[in-house]
Amino acid sequence: MLNAADVKQWAVESGFDLAGVTTAAPVDSGAYFSNWLSEGRYGPLDYLARNVARRLDVRQLVPGARSVICVALNYYNPLQPRPAGGVCGRVARCAWGRDYHLVVKNKLYRLARRIHQSARQAVTRCFVGSAPLFEKALAARAGLGWIGKNGLLLNEQFGSWLVLGEIVTNMELEPDEPIAEKCGACACCLDACPTKALYEPYHLDARRCISCWTIETKQDAPPDVAARMGDRIFGCDKCQEVCPFNQDVPASTHSEFAPRPGQIWLDLQQLEGIDEAQFQQKFQDTGLLRPGLDGLKRNAKILLRENSAGCE
Repeated sequence: MLNAADVKQWAVESGFDLAGVTTAAPVDSGAYFSNWLSEGRYGPLDYLARNVARRLDVRQLVPGARSVICVALNYYNPLQPRPAGGVCGRVARCAWGRDYHLVVKNKLYRLARRIHQSARQAVTRCFVGSAPLFEKALAARAGLGWIGKNGLLLNEQFGSWLVLGEIVTNMELEPDEPIAEKCGACACCLDACPTKALYEPYHLDARRCISCWTIETKQDAPPDVAARMGDRIFGCDKCQEVCPFNQDVPASTHSEFAPRPGQIWLDLQQLEGIDEAQFQQKFQDTGLLRPGLDGLKRNAKILLRENSAGCE
């Protein structure tokens, strides 16, 4: 019989910074999510409007599921100075090293193998942002942190610089208790959002989110969003950079997240001159492949057009 304490210890031994357990019961986000969808706040992210029932109830995604093992890795590294000369675009911290999907999944598979060694009857499915489930809500319910006003999972030790993963299993494990929300009256993230995509606490409008337009879609950013991209060519960390819980976070101990040369600041002129083969070779196994070469070149043109690549 599996013991939740053992599973969480195995998670640490598999390389995770945080681990917790919750039940496979539906998440309590149905009314909010339905309203959010009806208002069209998902913008160009059409996939969010699909498989809604599965997102709310992991048992529809994995029949027979009883528990969800939630894990997290700290990916934080300090920002390095902008290179002298040239015109550069800033990359969000989540893509400074190896693609976190690959990093988390490898560790999840290691943990799943350890579970099967102890309980051969266990059924496990591993997820890293690759399936319709509310991973932040599940992680919060598993006691890994609480949902901050920027909509991200916040933890007192690691702030919001966390990437998440889940193992859904048919084994019944003792769930952890959620952590009380600790943001209080603070609204730093809302005040700092460059485009006011955070239009009220805990609510994000993807139609105005820089990360959405620079990473997740092939469409051009709306003019009012493009004008406020600053020097951001891939993603946006602004709401995290100002959060009080993110000010004293230790640097990641995971070598996979160590910043790679030329991957924090992208030289826009050099980017314009590379072809697809060079792009694939330079950024293989990194998150920068997600928008593709055309997407990054599109973003670079916006920064140059708006004459803002030298802005903070």
